[in-house]
Amino acid sequence: MPETKYTTQIYLAVRGVQDENAGRSAARVYQDFLGRLRRNAPSVKSLRLVVQQPAPRKGSDGVYEVWSDLKAEVPHDLTALGADGHLNAWRLILKRTFNASCHHNHELVYHTASRVEITREVLPGEELPQVAKAPAEEKPKEMIKVKVLLGGKEFNVEVPKAENLLDGVNDKGVDVKWDCKSGVCDTCRVKVLKGMENLSPVNDNETNMLGADQVKQGYRLCCQLTVNGPVEIQQ
Repeated sequence: MPETKYTTQIYLAVRGVQDENAGRSAARVYQDFLGRLRRNAPSVKSLRLVVQQPAPRKGSDGVYEVWSDLKAEVPHDLTALGADGHLNAWRLILKRTFNASCHHNHELVYHTASRVEITREVLPGEELPQVAKAPAEEKPKEMIKVKVLLGGKEFNVEVPKAENLLDGVNDKGVDVKWDCKSGVCDTCRVKVLKGMENLSPVNDNETNMLGADQVKQGYRLCCQLTVNGPVEIQQ
């Protein structure tokens, strides 16, 4: 079945929060939204949500705004009641699902502002990685050994030191699952079997999404990690 990649801007305003937990409130709403979206449109693939950092909303005390970009591969046979064509069906499903999540989390959401923005086709070249040429004098990056246990298989790769672990293993063809790369979901959760001391410290996003108990058990969000020494992880 033919499909088209679309990107959608989503604006979420959370209210009654302080700086330190605005991200937690947004994460709760977005996680609920992604879960509902998967149930409402199971044929839509490769859902990816990239979320910006919360910022105070001008003119609205106690309200923080959060912009995000949702990318998805939408099949051309997608339908929705009252919609003509797959694009309009996707727009309608997005709007209804986001509104349902906002209502479900009504104590967190500033409803008069939160909304689904324009949905458009991803243009050719927009998702291609931007590769910058390194200066001739730049030294080769130090590589770190990483063992990944994934789906019953073992992968041994090397990733650049002090760089993002999720990007590093994905670039080597190890398909560790992820959705947002922003720490507002737990799709990229992994268990660290060895080398926890060689990873970056636990941050607020990980604490908010996983909870103290899971962190103590060795679980981390792969998208939030940088690696400085050998490590072994499992998903």
